[in-house]
Order: sequence, then structure tokens, then C-alpha cells
Amino acid sequence: MTQNHSYDTPQRGATNWDVPLNGNFEALDTDVEIRDRDTNKGNYEPKRGSKFLATDTKNVYLGDGSQWQFFATMGGIEGRIFVQSSEPNGSEGDVWIDTS
Repeated sequence: MTQNHSYDTPQRGATNWDVPLNGNFEALDTDVEIRDRDTNKGNYEPKRGSKFLATDTKNVYLGDGSQWQFFATMGGIEGRIFVQSSEPNGSEGDVWIDTS
């Protein structure tokens, strides 16, 4: 079904078509990042291999099967990023990548 995650698509008319689909649903818990506020991470099961991104603190946690382990804090810039040849009409905190 997908190249990135190797989800299974049952063949048309296959018996037990539900088996591969159920496997796909089980894989979603670790394949798809969970996003919520940091204080809400306890609402989610920390399955081994799962990832939680705290939308308020930008903290990243990885599930170890029993708890969320802090991994890193995502960095970032506060301004906009311009990728162009002419100097933008930006403001403090913006980044300009001059392509000329």
C-alpha cells in the first residue's frame, strides 16, 4: 500500500482480508507521530518506537514500551525564512538565503 511504511493491501477477493488491515492499524501507533501539549503526553501509551512531539514546548519524547523518554528539544527560528536573490523586506529574526 505504501512504500515508506510497507502497509499491506489485501488482494481483491482475498479471504481473511482483515488480517493485513489490522496489522496496518497496529503499526500506525508507532509510524505516526503523536502531537499534543507536553502535559498531555500521559494520555498516550508510550509504545516502543513511538514518538511524541509536545506542541507547546517543542520537546520530543520516544516511547520505550512503559514510559516516554525525553529525546531532544526542537530548535527553530522566530522569524521567516526567505530564499531569493533580492534582499527581502523582512524584520528582525528573519533569515535571508541569498541565491544570487
